[in-house]
Amino acid sequence: MLRIAFILLIFGVGCVEQQSSSDLVSLESPELMEQESINVWGKVEINAEKAEITPTDENLFGKFYNDRIEFHIIDEPGIQIHSAEVKRVTLYYIDSVLCKKKYELDRSISDELAKTYGKLSYKSLNHTTDSLARHMGIVLRSENGNRLNPYLKKYQLKWKVDEKVIYFRHLEDSSTTSNFYIEELKEYRRLFNSAQKVRI
Repeated sequence: MLRIAFILLIFGVGCVEQQSSSDLVSLESPELMEQESINVWGKVEINAEKAEITPTDENLFGKFYNDRIEFHIIDEPGIQIHSAEVKRVTLYYIDSVLCKKKYELDRSISDELAKTYGKLSYKSLNHTTDSLARHMGIVLRSENGNRLNPYLKKYQLKWKVDEKVIYFRHLEDSSTTSNFYIEELKEYRRLFNSAQKVRI
């Protein structure tokens, strides 16, 4: 809440300064400038240097292990992945390199990802889902094509694409549903463990 108020305060002050400093009409409307800054979070790539993206301190969640690891969280970035709205983006930096990004989505995109990346690794995340997967199958075939079994409630899908690993996690119970799309460097866990072990 404080973060939102702080952002609104900064945005409001910026608008007042712009209006008072010039009588000329800007070709870029505030909405267009805001959209351009939002689009940055949709274009950010794994293995990019932090300086190329310039995440601001208002998005900084914290720095850990002698400041070698830091996290940035962006709520409601205004982007989509496979037409699913992104509710939150978390960026994971190790030694100023973006090594992992996690997107919280408003719906499952498992079928879209399977079509995009092809052969996948499947993992049930609880006993009930594992039992259903064994009895009903992971993929259901119909006249409209193949799709992931919609009765599976807690699972993870995984693909290896070039130098990164892509995960999709679906977690559903009686009250909540969470969907996460994750990209990370293949070396992410090794780099993270290495940063954790170093003491100064």
